Amino acid sequence: MFYLKYLFANVRLALRLLLRGEWQRVVLAVYARLYVLFYRIVFPIVRPFVRNPKGVIDSPGVSVETDHPVAITSPDYAVPHGTRYNNSTNRKFVLLMHEHFRSVFPDCTLAFMDLGCSGGQLVADFASLGWVAVGLEGSDYSLKHRRANWRDLANRNLFTCDISKPFRVKREGRDLQFHLITAWEVLEHISMRDLETVFKNITEHLLPGGCFVASTSSSTSIVNGVELHQTRMPNAEWRSWIEQRFPELEPVDLHLRIYQHVRFDFGEPSFLAYRKKGGTDSGTPR
Repeated sequence: MFYLKYLFANVRLALRLLLRGEWQRVVLAVYARLYVLFYRIVFPIVRPFVRNPKGVIDSPGVSVETDHPVAITSPDYAVPHGTRYNNSTNRKFVLLMHEHFRSVFPDCTLAFMDLGCSGGQLVADFASLGWVAVGLEGSDYSLKHRRANWRDLANRNLFTCDISKPFRVKREGRDLQFHLITAWEVLEHISMRDLETVFKNITEHLLPGGCFVASTSSSTSIVNGVELHQTRMPNAEWRSWIEQRFPELEPVDLHLRIYQHVRFDFGEPSFLAYRKKGGTDSGTPR
């Protein structure tokens, strides 16, 4: 029923946009969905040829240390909407990042972490290319219902964790740092008072030269009378907030088109891309 409502809502939105003369936005949205579908088909075909021969087959020994395994104070815990329905990925994004980071870090096993991973498909896709791939989700809905990739990857690649509290990801007992960390329409779900802790977790888990990529939304999101978007800022405010507080993160251009991100909105194309200073150059500074 949810997916039918979602389809009809998108059709109504498309009709409203067409009536307002915004046909270009509708065409781009249709193209983007076809683009994502195309790479969904292509990905398993090209995977054996691009998989990192130095990569891992599994992610053994990965664990998460936290005193807050579930985000019980978050509205998303009370109303588990995203984690109940979402399982987002974009295989073209995965392939582009795989190619990029293999060229920047050619002699090591790459590591990826997705914050607010929902069904975990993005994590599964990176893992299939030989990355040590980890997903953290604040709600335990998908874990309890063994939904999507949680059936096979729970407590191996996918873990519950309140990312607004301190945590450490370990591999075989040692701190694990990542070449790439993402958060797709997640940051707006965090209250302003907890954002600094979230970004401290991000910077501590990023390798020097590693990148953080995210999308954000400044719109409202009310589900069952509960507002899920606790911090709504336009892109410029996000950038200003980050750059004032975390000078170790510098803006970087990874040359991604809007529809090559995992989650995007042509009405509000708000993306964040930062590199942790030091180490290897992993993109073009802005």
